[in-house]
Amino acid sequence: MKIKKIFAIVAVLTFLQLLPLPLSLFNADFKEMLLLDVFGLDSSANVTKFLDNFVMVLSTLVVGLIFLLIGSMSFEDEAILRRLCFLYSIVWGFYCIPDLVAFIINDGMTPPAPIIAMGVTSYVLLLYGSKRGTA
Repeated sequence: MKIKKIFAIVAVLTFLQLLPLPLSLFNADFKEMLLLDVFGLDSSANVTKFLDNFVMVLSTLVVGLIFLLIGSMSFEDEAILRRLCFLYSIVWGFYCIPDLVAFIINDGMTPPAPIIAMGVTSYVLLLYGSKRGTA
C-alpha cells in the first residue's frame, strides 16, 4: 500500500474521530449530551468550562497533527516516508491508548466503539506503512 494513501486515510479517520468534540463547542445540546454521558446530572459551570478548554486544546492539537500528515505527503523518498510512518504510528498509538485502556477496564469513560476502532485502524495502518509501505 502506498504510504501517501495511508497518510490520507489516517487524516480522514482522525478528522472523523475528532469531529464530535468541536461540534460540542458550537451546539449546546450536543455539549449537554456529552456532559450528561460522563458526569450525569451533577455537572457544574466549572465542569463545562473544563470541557470547553479540553475540547479546544485537543482539537487544535489534533488538527495540527492532521496538517503534519498532509504536509508529509510532499516527500518522495521511500525511506523518509517509512520513517515518518513509524514516528506517526508512535504518536497515534499514544493517542489511542487511553481509549483502549478505558475500554478494557470498562470505566465508563470510553468513546463509542467506532471512534476507538478508527484510532486503532489509524495506528495499525501507520505501523504497516512503516514496515511494508511503498512510496
